Amino acid sequence: MASTAVQTPIPWWSGNARLTELSARLLGAHVAHAGLIVLWAGGMTLFEISRYNPAIPMYEQGLILIPHLATLGIGIGNGGQIVDTYPYFIIATIHLISSAVLGAGGLFHAFVGSDVLSESKGIGGFFSYDWKDGDKMTTIIGIHLILLGLGAWLLVAKAMVFGGLYDPGAIAVRVINAPTVNPGKIFAYLFGVFGKEGMAAVNNLEDVVGGHVWVGTLCIAGGIWHINSEPFPWVKKVLIFSGEAYLSYSLAALAYMGIFAAYFVTVNDTVYPTIFYGPLGISPTDTGIITNRTWLATSHLALGLVLLTGHIWHAIRARVFDAGLTFEQGVVNSPAPEMGTFDTPVNASSLTQSYIHTLPFYRNGLSPILRGLEIGMAHGYFLLGPFVKLGPLRNTQWANLAGLASTIGLLFILSVCLVLYANSSFQGRKPISGELPNNMKTLKSWNEFNVGWIVGSSGGAIFAFLLVSNL
Repeated sequence: MASTAVQTPIPWWSGNARLTELSARLLGAHVAHAGLIVLWAGGMTLFEISRYNPAIPMYEQGLILIPHLATLGIGIGNGGQIVDTYPYFIIATIHLISSAVLGAGGLFHAFVGSDVLSESKGIGGFFSYDWKDGDKMTTIIGIHLILLGLGAWLLVAKAMVFGGLYDPGAIAVRVINAPTVNPGKIFAYLFGVFGKEGMAAVNNLEDVVGGHVWVGTLCIAGGIWHINSEPFPWVKKVLIFSGEAYLSYSLAALAYMGIFAAYFVTVNDTVYPTIFYGPLGISPTDTGIITNRTWLATSHLALGLVLLTGHIWHAIRARVFDAGLTFEQGVVNSPAPEMGTFDTPVNASSLTQSYIHTLPFYRNGLSPILRGLEIGMAHGYFLLGPFVKLGPLRNTQWANLAGLASTIGLLFILSVCLVLYANSSFQGRKPISGELPNNMKTLKSWNEFNVGWIVGSSGGAIFAFLLVSNL
């Protein structure tokens, strides 16, 4: 796979689609994405610790992560009360450190080495792949299945060896010494034998842990089988082997898990205890409080539906391109899943286009530094408010100052992101073709834009700080 595939007609806002044929860069994007997820988990855990109030039921405080940690029996005493928040701090810190390691990995693959793994020296070549290589794809699936199986077994280990889980029936944390391993009982949940809720009808931790024993074992066994096999002939006829097709398959799986998780959260109080997540259902409490359970269920349902829509969209595109057609002309052409169009009646209308060209990034006559200055001022000005009103120090005399510091910190992080984008997109300091303004197609212009961004955004934040502090 040659690195000459860098130049594609994909618009810059298409994100990782621009990296479809650049396996090393795509790996870097995925590693960096994982780092952002872990960073959020660590930071959000610290934030929740800072605002946790033991005098108020956990499910009325809008917490996201602490209830999950409590369900795992961490920091919980008899009666389901948090008795020690120090383990939460340790977990958050580990996540923050891990995010730095993952971030470094993302930066490495963004700036160091070749664009594709097959051209990498050393171990990088071992991880190279070709979208159309079914044997390699099943190997990748097998590796993922083994990792999922190990994850399931980690829960089993926590339940049986490392302290146990919180049992709402016992109103205490207990070790699960005898998980249910009878396949007849475990797989009967799939057929609604124990209730119309199916798997969500489970009402004891023995069955929960036993189910994870089976899931972990089957995933690991399936992973080993996939690594040592290749797709059957009928599979090769049914499935499409392309980057966009794999994306559609993944989105379908995520959509199913999101929608099923929403249902499970709504009706099950064994895995999601009432003391942590609130009463069953998705209705507010008698006092009008929206519980953690409601937030979890509705957010998973919304995301699941969005992912399902994405699956349908990308599946249609994958099949159209596999047939040698294009969306623009409807005629046989060279299949190229990455060369799609994002035009819709909304974003391609004359009214929308006129509005877009009034924005500072696209407005004619502005230098890169002035574009950055104007855009930065708006962002800095409007970002201050949420930090002041929602930050952990919001009810203290330091609310405004803490909000300013947080805002400027975020603005500098965004500045670093601009640097990463510019250096990865405009390599060699050569101008590129595309739909960017004419004076925004080189690395130098983006560096100037970034200077304007720093000055403008910091100035906008300081101006907003002066307003809220004196008016």
